[in-house]
Amino acid sequence: MTVHALVRSAGRRGWTLRCDLCEHTFTTAVAGRPEAVAFARTHGWIVGERTLCPMCAVTDTARRTA
Repeated sequence: MTVHALVRSAGRRGWTLRCDLCEHTFTTAVAGRPEAVAFARTHGWIVGERTLCPMCAVTDTARRTA
């Protein structure tokens, strides 16, 4: 399993993810890191070796397939 370096605790607010390319953030109010990652993926984020917001994920995928 990959360590998600950009998934950080936001204290009482939950967890925050940051996009590797544009630094867009996503904050979710869930109990743990695995839930935060699952919730972000549900909303279009790619979380793994790289963390990408939905917009950067679409752009990155399009660039690789072109």
